[in-house]
Amino acid sequence: MIQTINRLIARIANGNEAALNELARLISSRMLSVARAIVRDRALAEDVVQESFVKIVNKAHRFKHGNGYAWICKIVHNTALNTLRKIKPTADIDEFFDISDTTDVAEKSAAHLAVEQAMSVLDSQEKLLIYQKYFMDYTVRDSAKATGIDKSTISRKIIKAEEKMRKFLTESRQ
Repeated sequence: MIQTINRLIARIANGNEAALNELARLISSRMLSVARAIVRDRALAEDVVQESFVKIVNKAHRFKHGNGYAWICKIVHNTALNTLRKIKPTADIDEFFDISDTTDVAEKSAAHLAVEQAMSVLDSQEKLLIYQKYFMDYTVRDSAKATGIDKSTISRKIIKAEEKMRKFLTESRQ
């Protein structure tokens, strides 16, 4: 399948519209899965896939050799992350994490519940920074830019938040 995708990308680079249609037929559902895993909203994920196809068409001439499927997945992944970065977090960060929902605890996995409980020991700014780092793949520089706080302070706050969570999880196991 990788060779087929690579050939389709080469044809797209040469302006072959039929190749784009074939590529869409072949992997659009997989692209949607990648996008949904990141943005967690079907409509937004569909927008990400559409934008990714535009990027594939525009960048197909840059693809030389290698794994075309991985290249496309990386485009979708980055497009989804950029889409999330454009969306401002809600005023109540707990809503963004779905921590304060009323879902039956028995239905949640133990790991999910443990992370939710560990997040509860953080203040809203710490929650935001942890979310940016682990769920949005923000670098310290990205978080500093998004929050207006200098990089060294962001680093210290993330380390402090991780230590709080680690301590909570350690104590809850005992």
